[in-house]
Amino acid sequence: MEKLIEQIVRNNDLQLREDEVESKVKEYVKNIKDKRYDFSNCNKEIYTQGKKKRVIYSFDDNSVEAVLCKYLKRRLDYIFRIKYPSRNKIINSLFGTLPVIKDLNDFVIIRADFKSFFDNVISKYVYTNYIEESSLSRADKQLFENYVNTFKFCYAGLCLSNVMTEIICSDFDKNLRAKLDEYGVVYCERYVDDILIVLNSYISQTDIENLINDSIKEIFGICPVEINLHKYKYICKRRISDSQDFDFLGYNFILKYDIESNKISFLFGITEKKRKKYYNRFKQAFYEYSINHDIELFRQRTKIFSTRVVITKALGNNSFQWVAKGVVANYNELRYHLDCLDSETEKFLRNTYFNLIRELGLPMPYFIKDSLNGESAYNLYSCLKRNRSTIYDNKIGTKMNDLVAKVKKIKPSYYCGTKTYFQIVSEYLEMLKME
Repeated sequence: MEKLIEQIVRNNDLQLREDEVESKVKEYVKNIKDKRYDFSNCNKEIYTQGKKKRVIYSFDDNSVEAVLCKYLKRRLDYIFRIKYPSRNKIINSLFGTLPVIKDLNDFVIIRADFKSFFDNVISKYVYTNYIEESSLSRADKQLFENYVNTFKFCYAGLCLSNVMTEIICSDFDKNLRAKLDEYGVVYCERYVDDILIVLNSYISQTDIENLINDSIKEIFGICPVEINLHKYKYICKRRISDSQDFDFLGYNFILKYDIESNKISFLFGITEKKRKKYYNRFKQAFYEYSINHDIELFRQRTKIFSTRVVITKALGNNSFQWVAKGVVANYNELRYHLDCLDSETEKFLRNTYFNLIRELGLPMPYFIKDSLNGESAYNLYSCLKRNRSTIYDNKIGTKMNDLVAKVKKIKPSYYCGTKTYFQIVSEYLEMLKME
């Protein structure tokens, strides 16, 4: 236990001295062994998306409960050999598969997701059917039992919810794929609660729905898990007579059918929901500029919003993690298909900044005006096309001195002192409100 908690403590605060790490580890371990923790001491925040409200649970970062949950998650990750799905790999595989799909003699595409997934997976069911019989130590099982007695469901926001749902979903994936084998599986991927299936033979909508529901019943048992019918899509080549579309992981896919040639082609883009999300985020920056008139802050914000931001994050033990942010990073696959963008996505990428300037009645800044002529770091389309990246790594990217100089341009009083490179990057991106 001590070794894992030490890693957690170091990752929580990379600036701690060795004696501070040792002291914190001893304190956490003692509190856990003395049962001085209470899982009911969690925070609950309500997020509203349209008419839908979601409750997100969390613990304070340095609380005993937060550290204990991270410890148990690492134990389960190891014992069950959890491999969390990668959005980038799934999307890359999908784009590699799509050229094959349009030329198949027959195909069926099913886009589905689970309804209120995290609020419907019963934590004790996962514990009883998977964790209780695992090789997890008796002491850790007791800790886990205390946890599942507190949280009835695998609520969103809790790190243990992620690992518990992946444990049971791993069985669901295997069960579903086995049922689909006879129909020829071209593509079958699940990312958390989102599912996309492509088959190269016909299956009716009723039959595929029954098949998916059978897998849900067999694996999730008493958990009230079900498919969200409002987002469900069934596309069959035999019935395509016009354009049809589906979305997956923020991307939009449009199947265009040409009657004369009897050919199918694809258009790609960003879903309307995601475009609105980014538009509103950009609008906030433009609105703040209309109030404070800070042209340098506005320039740096516009530039950072436009590029693929890549950050090196140390994980301890000389290991690192690459973190990518921004529209260009999240929809990087589109740069290979710029001639097949849907019209709304292309307008969003090319014209968003100009539209916001007109909408808010702002004078045209020189750097955005210049973006009308050729390639520019202040235009989303241009940056996506060139895969323009801003790399925050002191060795291969923006150097420490250059980073501090950027910060001081928007905050002259900034003092870096003994702060690490990653700390300065974090504070800089917070100033720019880069999420």
